[in-house]
Amino acid sequence: MSEPVELAPDYYLSNFRALVDFVMARYERLLSEGERSFYRDFCALAVDSQRLYVRLLSRKGVPSSRGALFRLGKLAYAEITDLPGAADQLVEAGLLLRDPSLPPEEILPLFTKAELLQGTPNALPKALKRPDLEQALLEQEAETPVLRDALLARETLLAVQAAEHFETFKLCFFGNLNQDLTDYVLRDLGLSRYEAYPLDREHLPFRDRAQVDRHLRYYECLAQLEETLEGSADDILALAEQLPDGIDGDATLHRRLDRLRLTLARQLERLDALEAADQLYRRCSRPPARERRARIAVKRDDIESGLALCREILDTPHNEAEQVFAESFGYRTAKKARRLDGWEAPARHQPPTDTVTLPRLPERVELLAAAHLEQGATDHQCFWVENTLFNGILGLYVWDILFSPVPGAFFNPFQVAPSDFRTPDFYPQRRAAFEQRLAELDTDTLAERVWQQYRAKWGIANPLVGWEGLPEELLALALERIPADHWRVLFRRLLGDISHHRNGLPDLVLFPAEGGYELVEVKGPGDRLQQNQQRWLSFFARHRIPHRVLHVEWAPA
Repeated sequence: MSEPVELAPDYYLSNFRALVDFVMARYERLLSEGERSFYRDFCALAVDSQRLYVRLLSRKGVPSSRGALFRLGKLAYAEITDLPGAADQLVEAGLLLRDPSLPPEEILPLFTKAELLQGTPNALPKALKRPDLEQALLEQEAETPVLRDALLARETLLAVQAAEHFETFKLCFFGNLNQDLTDYVLRDLGLSRYEAYPLDREHLPFRDRAQVDRHLRYYECLAQLEETLEGSADDILALAEQLPDGIDGDATLHRRLDRLRLTLARQLERLDALEAADQLYRRCSRPPARERRARIAVKRDDIESGLALCREILDTPHNEAEQVFAESFGYRTAKKARRLDGWEAPARHQPPTDTVTLPRLPERVELLAAAHLEQGATDHQCFWVENTLFNGILGLYVWDILFSPVPGAFFNPFQVAPSDFRTPDFYPQRRAAFEQRLAELDTDTLAERVWQQYRAKWGIANPLVGWEGLPEELLALALERIPADHWRVLFRRLLGDISHHRNGLPDLVLFPAEGGYELVEVKGPGDRLQQNQQRWLSFFARHRIPHRVLHVEWAPA
């Protein structure tokens, strides 16, 4: 077992400096004068002041109109030797605001209930709940404005400034505002290891300031989403109008805008604002926009438009799930409207199915089924693999392509995957490389490349590879027993729609003593096949990949 890693007391400062230095080195020309001044002012601070600022910037604080609020007397950091002096320098630099002028309702959340009761000029019942106490205090303050002075008589408040500038630095570094400096900590603790992909200026995701501003505007709108969804249809449409326009060549921004518009349009549907929802769906280029429009059309008795949208999807499907919807919904709609001309019931694959009765034990049903299959004949070997085997071997086989320097794919050194990994853009962006790799695939080249990467990359994060689910014995049998033609079609399906196809694969792989292999989907009592599992089984049937479903029933106690 490796020795535990002990982080330096101010590890967070080193990580902060690494982040802002990284952004300045690559994006200085895109930063505003305010953002560049923020960087210069921070770098000019004494170390204690830098530590305090990063500490406060990383904490939530009490939100206010002047920035996140903190009480100086409540701050204590062992690594900061002169905390009041550090605060003074931050105030002088404009990175903290001391005792800002604030309305009482923004100050009250900083204090405990006991402190509020002690500070009130007129006695209030201690049994009052916090919201009722604050309301009573505000009413008293309206008549006799002494509460603020009473609370702040021996307390200094600090409001963090320039946090909006750091938001820009985070966006440029992470490519989003959902991540934080925790990624550094995981690396420093040895909990995450990342592939060393190039991060040169030639492949920078952000190319101009307008692009940065539109991403920032998107996140401003996203921050309003939860409150907006609780409002009216007019509130939803107002937020939709605030969204920035997309930018040609910025697939990430288009995906984010589509995702937000789809969420807003779906809520409009729930509010029965169907025309407004349809119009918003028309501005989305990704699934399930056409599906929702088809459902809206049929709900409004516009059968012709609903069927036309299903036909459009079948002619140009974005993914298999969308195609399956159009086949099923189109047929059911046409049948109900007695307009079946050209519509046929979707074919359904009935997979080979066995039923076994097993004693009920504490182990997972998949492991019990695997043990049962191994007992069926001498030297059978069965592994519980679920989604790890085919995804994992694909990840090893295309490792270099997955981490190739596609423009816009990598923002920083801590990405498990390229930014477009789970999107429809993933395969087209690398089509030529993937097609060449698949064309080269045969049993020997596959095994050679997989084993090479397995030994060279063990433990490095890869979105397709679950290392613990790929023991060498399983890997060796799979590469030996599964034909190259099967690998090729499996890989092609996975790569074509990573987001939907990386799940739903069978639970077990069985390697019979006489050779070959079989994929087995296990279903315990009361369990049924899910749609993505059914689609995989249909795929196996089309490509003559051996498979079956094993239903498990419990033996009487």
